[in-house]
Amino acid sequence: MRSPVVVLGRYALKFARNARGRASNLYEAKLYRNANATRRALLCPVLWVSRNGYVQIMRAAKPLTEMMSFDEYTDVVDVWDYIPGEESCPFEPKASDWGWLEGRMVALDYSTPAWEVDEPAGS
Repeated sequence: MRSPVVVLGRYALKFARNARGRASNLYEAKLYRNANATRRALLCPVLWVSRNGYVQIMRAAKPLTEMMSFDEYTDVVDVWDYIPGEESCPFEPKASDWGWLEGRMVALDYSTPAWEVDEPAGS
């Protein structure tokens, strides 16, 4: 969906490999831009995304080394405060999806609802 993230100093670049990757980049950028302050604190900041979603630039964070515990994950889901009628929770508890930035744990990959995009054959 997306190639491995390239980290250059304080920046992380996500390159889309297909339609699903482009949708994920665009989804994360829109979600970060529209999130309230409480939710935004859980998300790694998106600094820029190309108009078509091929490239996204985020702040670089130090990835977690272990998967979140069930209690840690339910805590962040509670902070996210799902609102009935909105898309599903945008993140998963995988270690690769979370990191440390400025002393707080942030979601590095929060595009789960974007996966529902139909991908054209051959993308």
